[in-house]
Amino acid sequence: MRKIFLITALLLFFGNLWSQNSIGEGAFSNANQMISFYNNKDFLNYVNCLLPQTYGNDQANKGKFADLLKNMTKNDTTKIQISKVLKTSAINGQYQALILNQFHNQDFYVFGVSDDKGKHWFFTTTYSNQVQFDQIIEVIPTIDTAFSKFVDPRFGKRITYNKGQSIASFSYLDINGNSLSSDLLKGKVIVLNFWSITCGPCIMEIPELNKLVERMKDKEVVFIAPAIYTSLELLKNNFLPKHPFNYQIVLVDNTDYSITSFPTHIIIDKDLRVVDQLKGYSPENIKNLEQIINRTLEK
Repeated sequence: MRKIFLITALLLFFGNLWSQNSIGEGAFSNANQMISFYNNKDFLNYVNCLLPQTYGNDQANKGKFADLLKNMTKNDTTKIQISKVLKTSAINGQYQALILNQFHNQDFYVFGVSDDKGKHWFFTTTYSNQVQFDQIIEVIPTIDTAFSKFVDPRFGKRITYNKGQSIASFSYLDINGNSLSSDLLKGKVIVLNFWSITCGPCIMEIPELNKLVERMKDKEVVFIAPAIYTSLELLKNNFLPKHPFNYQIVLVDNTDYSITSFPTHIIIDKDLRVVDQLKGYSPENIKNLEQIINRTLEK
């Protein structure tokens, strides 16, 4: 009986190993084909290999995306090189693979999925080794979270702002030396704007945000702007003289937060719970932001 159990276990082990190798070989072969299109600047066929989410799930955008890539790389002769398959998975009938490649002498990641047992594969564009796994989930909601161990060991450990969730306590010192803490601000509406001085949409919305701060100056609301990828000297000496920003600006390390796009606005109620989250800049978003703040103030 013990021998039968051992043989069964070995068969399962080697069967699983063969399956993983088979998935990896198929993913590697298809990824190589995709990369050859890119390296030969055959961008329309390259885009045909990408996940539809990459071009907004709109077939009409394929040609536009291919033209954009062509213009971006017209003077770049660097080739992408596929290195190896780091991990494969079969989850809920979908094959998935994580592939390591090199570009400009740096490591990058590509994720691939197949919904027909490896006959056809579709891939993401390349991600740097600084990627947050939450970004991958946005593109591939079905992705096996076990992949995060390879690309983002901090996944699941960052501060999040989910709707209805109580926020993690914070204690900031703004760029003018003023103390801001969640404990002291309880009872007020808090608006966070995660932004960067290198983010075009972030800069575009600043004048409108300043007007919003002015309209709200007599209300129980605090506007805080966590800034990433900058320094105090650069902000105060170079950026703010050209782009005055009337939020209370604090410097943060983005790797501490599960924020994947900029700008991102977080609205927090008087009990320190997340009311809503708005991503990106548009006049409509600014309008929605003000409406949400007013509704939250009334509660």
